[in-house]
Amino acid sequence: MKTIKTITISLPIEMGKDIQQMAKEEHRTISELVREAVRQYRAQRTFASLVKKGQRVAKKKHLTLDDLNGSLDE
Repeated sequence: MKTIKTITISLPIEMGKDIQQMAKEEHRTISELVREAVRQYRAQRTFASLVKKGQRVAKKKHLTLDDLNGSLDE
């Protein structure tokens, strides 16, 4: 069973050069650099989703920031 998915992408020339330079400076492959970028992007999306959900719940329950501050400190 194959555990790697190969994907071909197109980038502006300057972005491609930037990625190559960053990978070289960090002694990483371009694949490692892009995998890390995707992991970080996914984490940011997850965090943003949690924030939106928290905002919806707070609005529905009429909670204020002061209400939450006490709960978060515990």
